[in-house]
Amino acid sequence: MAVVGADYEFIMVDAGVNGRVSDGGVIAVTEFGRLLDDGSLGLPEPAPLHQNNVTAMPYVFVGDDAFAVSENLLKPYGGDRLESDQRIYNYRLSRARRVTENAFGILTARFGVFQKAMQLSPEKATLITMICCYLHNFRKKSRCYIGPGALDWEDANHEMHAGEWRASQRQLEGLRATMNRNAGNTARLVRDAFRHYFCTQGQVPWQDSM
Repeated sequence: MAVVGADYEFIMVDAGVNGRVSDGGVIAVTEFGRLLDDGSLGLPEPAPLHQNNVTAMPYVFVGDDAFAVSENLLKPYGGDRLESDQRIYNYRLSRARRVTENAFGILTARFGVFQKAMQLSPEKATLITMICCYLHNFRKKSRCYIGPGALDWEDANHEMHAGEWRASQRQLEGLRATMNRNAGNTARLVRDAFRHYFCTQGQVPWQDSM
């Protein structure tokens, strides 16, 4: 599990989680997850989403269906029969998650060790994974490492186009969706507040057509 910044840098990486841990439960057994859960991660104080808002909202991470929604972690709305504002919220989260997808995609494309299963001990596999993430952070500013066309890109009509890394031999397998539906009331209210923001002060002109 990893946390990726907007500049495609790995901020936190926790490799080597026991394979018996469910995909949705991975975050709970990491140091990051424990700090996030007990409020000691050191996140900035809540702040309004817009200058005209008075309600302070918590700083959040963006995840996918593998994680349970929480006060500081947003995930998409599930199901096939979503309201228009829920679909817009999911679209906006999908755009944000592309940063993480691209970071992992570049990592996989540039380091061949991730192109197939590692025939190594868990300890060595964990060490190699961490080293590759460090090297990725060190080299990511180089035009030779992330060249033109390597990342997903957006055209003038705001259509997304696949980066070259997506054509690589093997992409890292994502985590399966969690079956945990016991999100707390505060977590649901936070997600609903971001959904409302994306459809009001925080809307972008093209989102309805997407």
